[in-house]
Amino acid sequence: MEKFAFIPLRWYQRHFYFVEAHLEYSKNPRAKSIVGERDVQYGVIAFDQPCELGYHCPICKYPQEKNGNFDERLHWSEYNSFIWCSVCNKDYPSCLCIPLDKEIPEFITRVSDIKTPIDYATKVFLDSIEDANNKKGY
Repeated sequence: MEKFAFIPLRWYQRHFYFVEAHLEYSKNPRAKSIVGERDVQYGVIAFDQPCELGYHCPICKYPQEKNGNFDERLHWSEYNSFIWCSVCNKDYPSCLCIPLDKEIPEFITRVSDIKTPIDYATKVFLDSIEDANNKKGY
């Protein structure tokens, strides 16, 4: 079977753009050992991309939306609770990718008591820690 048969499109894209061009892409062994890698099955497609959920690269300066289209530089990382920026070529903890100077998406405030970006970032951080603790021992 082909080497990339069980790798989601995002990891295949990373391989195609970086490995085929003889460039290095980000690796974070510490993140891998602490939070582990996502258990993604072949053919699984993420319903929402990070940009659609209000995430923004903490380093790049760019408009989140242009002409009604989201900037799609962010992708779900292979590490649990991390997001990868294809421009920076870095994996960031998802809680750092919540812009504190912008309003959080309305669908989040409708279904929870979270009203401010810092509360949302804190929730994402705590959820990440909880998920990492629950995955130990697997």
